[in-house]
Amino acid sequence: MFIMRKRFIVLIFVLIFIFIIGIFYITNLSKLLEKIFNIKPNSDTLINYSSESIPVPNTSASAITSPPPSMDGINTHTELYGTGADPDMITLGPKVGGNPKYTPYATKHSMGWELKIHGTPVLAPIDMVLVGFQNNNVEYGIGADGQRYAPFNDLVLFFESTSPEWPGMIIYVYHLYSSPLLRGHYQNPDCGDVEPDSGIIQAKGHLYMGNMDYVVTDEGNAAACEALIEYTVKRGELIGFAGSVGTHSFVDIGFKVSDTSENPLFGLNSKGIDPSIAQSGNPYLHWVQPSSFFYWKCYSPDTNFSSGVLVYPFECDGYQLPVEQHDVNFKYTSTK
Repeated sequence: MFIMRKRFIVLIFVLIFIFIIGIFYITNLSKLLEKIFNIKPNSDTLINYSSESIPVPNTSASAITSPPPSMDGINTHTELYGTGADPDMITLGPKVGGNPKYTPYATKHSMGWELKIHGTPVLAPIDMVLVGFQNNNVEYGIGADGQRYAPFNDLVLFFESTSPEWPGMIIYVYHLYSSPLLRGHYQNPDCGDVEPDSGIIQAKGHLYMGNMDYVVTDEGNAAACEALIEYTVKRGELIGFAGSVGTHSFVDIGFKVSDTSENPLFGLNSKGIDPSIAQSGNPYLHWVQPSSFFYWKCYSPDTNFSSGVLVYPFECDGYQLPVEQHDVNFKYTSTK
């Protein structure tokens, strides 16, 4: 009887050992396969940023929620990531992103790209159409830190995606110096820098702000800027030139993605704006964290872009725009 009991105890220990080994094997199998055969786990419910898998709500109407077939060339220029969006503004997907060294100011809904050199060409991240603009360029301005900066470039362009990969997505580009899509900007004396607090802000088209969007027909003699509203650009094409705030040269880009759920921040914090305007627009658009929501890749005419991958908004990996498009006074001459 004693011998049988001893054998039974040994058997129990053996089974426990086999169970532990089995758990270890299962949890590490994917990593082992990746190391040996370069096999990476796939998922139709995750967005992959760097080496992390970050869940994205399955309610998203236009999010690409699986990694591209190849990660070659994907997310290779994170050194240019600047300040990310305020996590409290992000209502779809990962809330954190951008360079972790920089703390975003409250209500920031975009990510900065540290392009370093004033006037650096800015490229279209995807096929899109210009739907509105706002010229906020002033001779000097007050930054989020309360300091005075000159110059203070803040030309804003609003685009809507024309790509079936991201239907209805809005692209908000700001802190531009100028753009070839505004043929009168810095060409017509009535469309350039204005004195601070002059109240003359030029705007036209569909404007997408923090928690609302609305249409402006012509504010501040916007016609002088000759904006090419409804002009379409393909990914990788020139849309503007990086501006500066003091000696800091960069561009900020935000993305509003369509979702089946309503944005809980829609219409809030309207800063005294007419309630009928504050509650207008599309409540199903959500700000996302650009660096962690999307996959990014350098543009070239021969590059194969998997579905949903966006173009880095700057020249990289040897690609260069035509020489004339490096001139900050370059303008498009025809509509398309």
